[in-house]
Amino acid sequence: MMFEHDSIADIHEDKLVEYLLAVPYWRNWMFGHHGIPRDPICRNRVPLSTVPGGLPRQGDIDVLLCSPDRFEAAVAYQVKRVKVSLAQLQAKTPGKLKGIQEGVQQANDLAELGFWKVYLYIIAEIDARELDILDGDRPHFNEIIYKIDSAIGISMGNLNRRIGINSFEFVQTTDSDPHTIDHSHGNLRRPGAPVTQSYELTKWVSEQLLQAALKAE
Repeated sequence: MMFEHDSIADIHEDKLVEYLLAVPYWRNWMFGHHGIPRDPICRNRVPLSTVPGGLPRQGDIDVLLCSPDRFEAAVAYQVKRVKVSLAQLQAKTPGKLKGIQEGVQQANDLAELGFWKVYLYIIAEIDARELDILDGDRPHFNEIIYKIDSAIGISMGNLNRRIGINSFEFVQTTDSDPHTIDHSHGNLRRPGAPVTQSYELTKWVSEQLLQAALKAE
């Protein structure tokens, strides 16, 4: 079957996060849950090379946010996607499941640095344009979801207990722009638990987020 539009499964993780933060509806739905400040200062892809707490670190924070006047209460997010293309959906084999465990380690590292709250977000990008997930093909779709849920459940055993975990399904059911996101579902599996953030880390957070605020003006 030929389709006019790209697959949602081909949206890169960084680009997806960028889009979700740029659209007010998705930003509030994804990041406005209980215990997280409304209308925060936020920045994506924050490099960890200068973060206090030991040796210079590689990688980045996928999303960093806090209230404009509460830099001591910063929330750091690690985001990992699970990719389900048309071929993977037909074969019932979600892709990038191994990336969930990588996300667990990266989220653990953020918790070790001492951010006020830390979250791991698992986002399944599912191209279901060849299925009728509301009718006869629902069992097929449910099997895919079960495999993803199982992988998340296994990985949670290695996740620092104070880290919150939230899983999402973004499903493309029609041949339309994949950013339309025809169907979405979120499951807050565990809220993040707060800790007292150090002065040094709070100063670093303020520098990163004020820089983002100045760029936005």
